[in-house]
Amino acid sequence: MSESPIQLPTTVQELNEITVRAQDILRSSGENLVGIPPAERTIQNTLLKLQEDQSHAAALQTLCTFPAMVHLDKDVREAATEAKKSLQKAWSALFSRRDLYAILRQLEQDSATVAKLNAEPETKRLLGHTLRLFERHGAGLSESDQQKLIQVRSEISSLELDFQKALNEDTTDILLTADELEGCTEAWKSGLARMEKDGRNYYRVTMKTPDILNVSRNASLPETRKRVAVTYRQVCVTTNSPILDRLIQLRHEAAILLGYKSHAHYQLDINMAKQPETVDEFLNDIMSSISDKLEDDKKELLELKRQEYETRGWSNQFDGILHSWDVKYYQEILFKKKYAVDNSLIQEYFELEHVRDQIMGVYSKIFQLRFEQIPGKYWADDVTLFAVYDQKAQDEAGEDAKRDPSAFKIGYFYLDLFPRPGKYSHQCVVPLRPSFVVSQTGERLLPVAVNVGNLSRPTADRPALLKHSEANTFFHEFGHVCHAMSSKARYSIFNFSWSVVPYPTSLAMDFLEVPSIMLENWLWEPTVLKRLGRHYKSGDNLPDELIKSLVKTRKVLKGLLFSQQLAITAIDLKVHSIDPNSREQSIAQLWKEMSESIVGVKLEDGPNVNPACQLYHIAMGYDAGYYVYAWSEMHAHDLYTRFRNTPESETKALDEALGREYWEKVLVPGATLEPIELLRSFLGREPNQQAFQRYLTEP
Repeated sequence: MSESPIQLPTTVQELNEITVRAQDILRSSGENLVGIPPAERTIQNTLLKLQEDQSHAAALQTLCTFPAMVHLDKDVREAATEAKKSLQKAWSALFSRRDLYAILRQLEQDSATVAKLNAEPETKRLLGHTLRLFERHGAGLSESDQQKLIQVRSEISSLELDFQKALNEDTTDILLTADELEGCTEAWKSGLARMEKDGRNYYRVTMKTPDILNVSRNASLPETRKRVAVTYRQVCVTTNSPILDRLIQLRHEAAILLGYKSHAHYQLDINMAKQPETVDEFLNDIMSSISDKLEDDKKELLELKRQEYETRGWSNQFDGILHSWDVKYYQEILFKKKYAVDNSLIQEYFELEHVRDQIMGVYSKIFQLRFEQIPGKYWADDVTLFAVYDQKAQDEAGEDAKRDPSAFKIGYFYLDLFPRPGKYSHQCVVPLRPSFVVSQTGERLLPVAVNVGNLSRPTADRPALLKHSEANTFFHEFGHVCHAMSSKARYSIFNFSWSVVPYPTSLAMDFLEVPSIMLENWLWEPTVLKRLGRHYKSGDNLPDELIKSLVKTRKVLKGLLFSQQLAITAIDLKVHSIDPNSREQSIAQLWKEMSESIVGVKLEDGPNVNPACQLYHIAMGYDAGYYVYAWSEMHAHDLYTRFRNTPESETKALDEALGREYWEKVLVPGATLEPIELLRSFLGREPNQQAFQRYLTEP
């Protein structure tokens, strides 16, 4: 038996039994609280007991919900999807109880209780967040309106999971010949499945991220790139388009019931931004800053397209239009021609296991942690498990630490990095178990997380190799892992988390990405790139000249690429800010119209094309929340000024004291403090946009 803190069920029956146990904890928790005579009610046996019961249920729920994303058995995945629906209903039922809400509200009216809460800020904050959860579940509404809200929310939860499931289970692929894949590397093609049809040999190209990226960046025939782009934009449209229409309608109805103008107003009310109007102003400022650069970027790519068409004798086919399937392809050509950066060559220096170990080395240095791999077999053969230790605390303990090194263990994380059928097909970090202090023993239950990735698999003749962008994503996600490991909060509600789990948390969505986006800066530091880059055959380090060239590409096409992100942000915010009954266009039409207007790149056409249907975010808690990436990047650049005060200054990226300060002031508090307080604490001043604006506008 391995040390694994999580043992996923192997059968549907086992999974269902765990689901019932978690539901029973939540159900009995409410009943027990109501059963306490009014004169005997205290903070401990009401608020704190309710929170601890939720914590235990949250620690259990992973076993019956996470399998939906990764389990090898399709029946178990489907059962896990249904289990998540059941548990979302169980949590919603708990926070919909008007009797519990009334009991907790009474805590605010007792002077002795208020005095005690004032002396315990974290517990006082817990009461505020718990009451807010009840209110956002309609406990303050009339009974009839609350019942309507419960019905609407139940349907929303079910539809969101159906949307995700359709994408996870999708097996769409297309058959392409070697000629059609001209320009793509042999190394990538060697990892593709093959088949013979009508006497011709074909490669089977999936609609998963590694395949889409390889085609979009390298396939020199525009028709091939177009076919893949259009096919991807048709994935799950038949299933997810009606789901999305219904979701947006129901979200609006729920927001109106709760007294909000729109779903966007409801979502942002508990975030840093507070209201959509603030985000609109923010987006307009960014678009104004990058507008000239956007136009220059498009002209530069279009000129490269014209030159290639002329060179290849296709001049009569040149349409003077930049299509969506042109962008990444001509970006690669630009990197090679202008910056001497060949991403296929650079990829040979980023062997996955070496990159993984070096990334852990960087994080262990700057945060003063230690990572130890735990051998064992987990839910898939290529999943690995690591324990995390607070090396700084262990060093400070001196000889005492040698007697019990396990006392300095602060958490566990898994790496599940490669695609497989039925698995969640993007990148994310899932909190598998929150951290909290068990009241009966005073011991802390350690957090557990998993980095779910979809990186390029090894092939028969070479190991798994990462593009720099994939290494950057890995580094970003590992920042989330460390955030999850850092909690010293007494209560689980203040842990790192996000909406992929059914239990309630309170970390603001527009702060969630800030710490990891800040840490992406490390993947552009020459000292860090030197550590990560080692040729998988020769063992040579990434050459200094190649590092310099790569670093120069960081802002290349930033106007165009950032505007594409902002277009999705604007679309997401618009569809969730207006009454869907007043919207004349379909979501697909609105997406095309707004994106082409904002970016100026021609999108895919054709039957059943709808980019919203492949956007996991819109059904995974980022609805009216896609803005968090740009918003977080603003704060991330501001935070990074502590590591690089001016563009010319020597980097402090590997400064242990500064890195540990970041850990202690930004990551460790979690949601026990407001995000603005965390930013002020580390910056020593009020946050501002200056560093972000420099990043957007300076060469």
